[in-house]
Amino acid sequence: MEHIPKSNRFRGLHALRRYANGEERCIACKLCEAVCPALAITIDSAPRESDGQRRTTRYDIDLFKCIFCGFCEESCPVDSIVETHVHEYHFEHRGENVVTKPQLLAIGDRFEAEIAAARAQDAAYR
Repeated sequence: MEHIPKSNRFRGLHALRRYANGEERCIACKLCEAVCPALAITIDSAPRESDGQRRTTRYDIDLFKCIFCGFCEESCPVDSIVETHVHEYHFEHRGENVVTKPQLLAIGDRFEAEIAAARAQDAAYR
């Protein structure tokens, strides 16, 4: 199967990123949830027991509702939620359309090199 070239600004499957030390970037500010025009993002948060910093306990994105506008990505102050170049995915069972926090972190871990390269290439235009 031949793939056509994609822009580095292509918006596909979502991912949550981590810092280099392994800590998740999301600070549970809920800006992405507030700016989402399709109401596809649901976030719950609580202070961490170790240091009291607020972190997400739930971060769900309903891909059936999502219109892939990129507003969540643009509103994030810590560059946590991003949209990857992944556009080939499918669902076989009811409920798989809701991507949870562990799934989003796993996608981010898997594609971090690609995400960072696309971000670096696009940095001059931000």
